[in-house]
Amino acid sequence: MPNVKTMSLASALAVGSMAFLAPAGAQPTQSQLALSYEVKVSSVSAMRISYKAALSEDGYQSTASIKTKGLADLFSDYRMEMAAAGALKGDGLRPSHYRSEARKSDKKKILEVSWRNDNPAVSSTPKDKEDDALVARGLTSGLVDPLSLMLRKAVLQSGQPCPSVERVVDGREVYELRFALAGEVTLGSNSPGVYRGKALKCSMTYAPVAGRPAVKFKKSGGVPSRFDVWFAPIGSSGAGIGLFFPVLATGKLQGLSFVAYAREASIDGRKIGED
Repeated sequence: MPNVKTMSLASALAVGSMAFLAPAGAQPTQSQLALSYEVKVSSVSAMRISYKAALSEDGYQSTASIKTKGLADLFSDYRMEMAAAGALKGDGLRPSHYRSEARKSDKKKILEVSWRNDNPAVSSTPKDKEDDALVARGLTSGLVDPLSLMLRKAVLQSGQPCPSVERVVDGREVYELRFALAGEVTLGSNSPGVYRGKALKCSMTYAPVAGRPAVKFKKSGGVPSRFDVWFAPIGSSGAGIGLFFPVLATGKLQGLSFVAYAREASIDGRKIGED
């Protein structure tokens, strides 16, 4: 079943895409982004990740969905829908609300995060006081939700999608993502997805900070999970800052190897495909 690491993967795949829409310090008039990623676990199609975003001078809105497919769907019919909104402020952003709704069989779980003066608060439906209290221990100013992370990383990036350190809250936990540049490579015909050409390879580690996953993390020895993410250069902004597009990711989910790749991508209706 997809978990927070899957959501982290979705964030890692999509963060760089927003750079095309909002170069550092820029305020877009109005832009639309649509992305679709395939995730294979042990070479078997397991889930589909879809992401859409709209930006304007008034702020941003974004949605995402994660759905099991293929054999995984037979064993775990799981779907998660997410939505986020906030304001763009100069070279940063301020999230205002995040909501996720997860469904598995006949069970539904809703998590919400609301910000007031940059201070987040969490709530859950059905109510889980213990989980909410564990997450609350890690709530600090400066946290963003998984979808706002995509935009925040792009707005604050200065020519490369990594390195950076991000703190994220999703209502279930607070976790930290660390990105580091691993080098430049060329993705050829053997690479899955729509992109061929030069790309920056970045390593990303995931470590829970607060919430039930953080409790389990500490009991198990606290070794961060590691992913690799490839970002493709797609040009430069008017200020000459490099813009990047996330095209591929690999790692392990619940002990099983996975590969995730961009199937489709469009910006303001213009499709991005193979070079």
